[in-house]
Amino acid sequence: MNRDDMKATLLKNVCDVRFTKVDGTTRDMRCTLKEDLLPEPVASDTEINRNRKPNDSVQVVWDLDKKAWRSFRIDSVLEMQLVAL
Repeated sequence: MNRDDMKATLLKNVCDVRFTKVDGTTRDMRCTLKEDLLPEPVASDTEINRNRKPNDSVQVVWDLDKKAWRSFRIDSVLEMQLVAL
């Protein structure tokens, strides 16, 4: 799955994503970009990244368990499944 497909899926759903962290360990994260599940106020991508160079190899998501913004490298994703709510 490419970044655009992944982001489109996360914008409409909650997903369980399994990926390999930079340190080599595996992490499972329940996450989303679904607007009604994000904290208020939600900043735009441009605002969030105003001090950073865009990085298309990383996806930023809202971690529903940790209640915090997290990210993962697209190429490190091992599995992504939709969660039925």
